[in-house]
Amino acid sequence: MVIESRNLTLMTDEVLKDLKESDIVEFSRLRKEPKWVLERRLNAYRYLKSTRPDPQIDPFLERLAYRTIIEGYLAPVIDFNDAVKYAEKIGMPKEELEMLASGLSVTSDNRLLKAYLKFMESKGIKFSSMDEAVKKYDIIKDYMFKLVTPVQNRKFAYHVMLWSGGPFLYMPKGVRLPQPIYSIFTLGLEGLSQTEHTLIIADERSLVNWIEGCVTPFKMNYGVHLGALEGFALKKSSLRIVSISNWYGNVHHLPIKRLMAFERATAELSTVGFWAKSIRIAPQIDVVGRFGKGVMQNIGFYTKDQRVHASPKVKLIAEDSKAMVLNRTVVMDEATEEFRGLIDAKKGARNASGFMSCNTLILGDRARSITVPGLHSEEKEVDLSHEASVGRVDYEKLFYLELAGFTEEEATWMLVSGFFEPVLSKLPGALKEEVRSIVSLALKAH
Repeated sequence: MVIESRNLTLMTDEVLKDLKESDIVEFSRLRKEPKWVLERRLNAYRYLKSTRPDPQIDPFLERLAYRTIIEGYLAPVIDFNDAVKYAEKIGMPKEELEMLASGLSVTSDNRLLKAYLKFMESKGIKFSSMDEAVKKYDIIKDYMFKLVTPVQNRKFAYHVMLWSGGPFLYMPKGVRLPQPIYSIFTLGLEGLSQTEHTLIIADERSLVNWIEGCVTPFKMNYGVHLGALEGFALKKSSLRIVSISNWYGNVHHLPIKRLMAFERATAELSTVGFWAKSIRIAPQIDVVGRFGKGVMQNIGFYTKDQRVHASPKVKLIAEDSKAMVLNRTVVMDEATEEFRGLIDAKKGARNASGFMSCNTLILGDRARSITVPGLHSEEKEVDLSHEASVGRVDYEKLFYLELAGFTEEEATWMLVSGFFEPVLSKLPGALKEEVRSIVSLALKAH
């Protein structure tokens, strides 16, 4: 398990747009980063200076103070002898602590404090902070920023320019670890509180299940999460990631998720989203190897005045590649969800197949959902299909549950839990029950 937190404050006199190239150079120098990392940061900086602001990303960042961000990253490392006590201190529920099966490592202010399990070390598993990994492991340079390139768009560029902290995980060839590894990221005070970069490499024939959670231990006036994850499932490997977010307060959730599946490999990303003031996600899986498989699953429970934009994409590049996109969301109160999924079969992806299912349950007269499933192919010999539905809660089922003695609230949450089950049931055995427990706890909290 990894716990990440950031402690930042807003400033009114110096904002992010005033950042100078010399600031980036000094930032990298003080962190003692290799030259190639500085080059990526500078490429991102120059891209931002040469392109127009993006209305989907810049408004969230333009009010933030850059010197506070940079100076905060360089604060001394704090040592914790007992990571579990720290997890309790920030308010992690007892039920979640009891789920910790794979050890605990803590990051405070984007700096990793780790407590490795000996069995992971004995198997050759590499698990460290990205800050350490870029200096220690040559393999990092071959994978980091390959899927999240600094000149792809402004959102990516901001992340690459300002990234700090996050975990690195390498699974050696043939090593299979069915029990999940946990990673918890928390926001500290105000501002751009998360820019962590996670890199996971599942080497040939390996298996890893990764659960990451994003939470706030207290209500925030203003926060932005701009973390990123790059995951590589090499030949015949299985990489399964579950990402859960539940921010408290005025937090804008802008994560970056990119996975790649090689020959006969499976790359799977399941997202579970609860509260954030706004959510803008566009995860992507590229299936580049024959018989590779990309799976994208999403559960969302959106309330109050949330604004959610989700654009998941699976790109089929190789012959006989497969894709599956499943989206199940509940929208209530005055929340608005816009879903635009895409399965994209490129030229050369002969015999590729893909299926997309989008289902939304609306609770209340003011809730709103827009669902636009997309299928695109540059090849004739492909099999792509989709289904979509938007409906309201079945009041007849509520009536019968109330006759059985349940309150209206209990009956509603039973129906919501059952609505999510088709996605939860498709998770692998090592993840299924634990994610069910987390979803149940979050639903009860709402």
